[in-house]
Amino acid sequence: MNKLKNLDEAFSFFEARTNLEKGIPLGNPNRVYRLDRMKALCGAFGNPQESFRSIHLAGSKGKGSTAAYIAALLTSAGRRVGVYASPHLLNYRERFRIQGENFPETAGLSTAQMLIKKLPEIEGNLPGEGGATTFELLTLFAFLLFRDSGCDTAVLETGLGGRLDATNVISSPEAVVFTPIEREHTEILGNRLKDIAEEKAGIMKSVPYRGLAFSASQHFITRQVIKRKAAETGMKLLELPLSLHSITMGQTSDTEDRFSWQLSWKNGNQELISLSMGGRIQANNAALALMVVRELESGFCGGSKALTEVSLPGRFQFLQHHPAVVLDGAHTPRSVAALAEAFIRITAEDDDIRPILLFGSVEGKDHQSMARKLCGGSNPCFREVIISTPGTFKPSNPAVVAESFRKTGVDVTLIPEPEEAWEAAAERSQGVRPILITGSFFMAGEIAGLFTAKV
Repeated sequence: MNKLKNLDEAFSFFEARTNLEKGIPLGNPNRVYRLDRMKALCGAFGNPQESFRSIHLAGSKGKGSTAAYIAALLTSAGRRVGVYASPHLLNYRERFRIQGENFPETAGLSTAQMLIKKLPEIEGNLPGEGGATTFELLTLFAFLLFRDSGCDTAVLETGLGGRLDATNVISSPEAVVFTPIEREHTEILGNRLKDIAEEKAGIMKSVPYRGLAFSASQHFITRQVIKRKAAETGMKLLELPLSLHSITMGQTSDTEDRFSWQLSWKNGNQELISLSMGGRIQANNAALALMVVRELESGFCGGSKALTEVSLPGRFQFLQHHPAVVLDGAHTPRSVAALAEAFIRITAEDDDIRPILLFGSVEGKDHQSMARKLCGGSNPCFREVIISTPGTFKPSNPAVVAESFRKTGVDVTLIPEPEEAWEAAAERSQGVRPILITGSFFMAGEIAGLFTAKV
């Protein structure tokens, strides 16, 4: 490949490879998740993943914001921190951050050029069929970027599962962190919650030092899996519910973009935090991050200001305030329920003004349960729903999703084209009714892209 003109060319090169984020390709079932290929790739580049300390996260929801909170706290404690997350909302650059900021274009371009130039001589010796996958190359790029940028710590999200995820080549994580685990990706991880938890718990390792594991509140089955794995590996497990007594909403913020929460810890400490991202689930994520960093950084007692500054695209993101238009990448039953609760609390100024839901879900997600959480019961959060297509990155069937919502008895309109769906929602809003866009990061990304294009 000729010299790169910009990073978009590099990401296009990566994306042209087999992209398992979109599913295992038809006709090529041998392209499966495996770690030996990623180990060989990293080895050929000098194992950059071993050049910094790693905080490794797995879970079904909340990984992105928890990772961002952990990174912000560690940065405030004096570390130089890189974050690798997925998916992105609009651009692959969103997946990589250093010190809470986008990385310099020149640094990324240099790293990508070196990777792509050396790749042909390596790929012929990789185990298995075909060349490196998109996610393997993105993960390798993250490792190289963080090493070359002088990061002493990397906060790494798994892409899917954990045990065979490309990020799991790190041999000695400083800590592993589990956000809430639910049934998802059943076609790959297994249909039972126990199977899914086993895959995600695969990031736990026997390490010669500290060996810390942290967990948010989990389903009983998931908790048993994590506890057993901790015992097998010798990792010390610290669980948020055993340290945190309660979370209550604090005083109303003086701005629309701040949400205050009172954390009551079981050691008697009381703590008021202010967050840019709304919803109780964000308060839980922030509390988990505080527990992690205070355990890793002896004597660290700050954090409130660092947490306040954290914001991520697609996480309770206001596109406008009057009326409220919020987009969020929630994609599990529990996360959409928590999102709806926060959205209704913030926007319900008049009971006669009914909010509108614009929803899109990819295949493999439990859209039936999400429909019941959002529109079920005698007093549903939403009585008017527009179903659309969450882009083309992953397969989806909007007609099937629409049928799940119709079964709840609410008013459902199927508009497959996202731009037309947004225009219909805006027209129905009449400048008064609030709108929530959710169901997947890809749905959120489609609508965010429309707003960005108009700026």
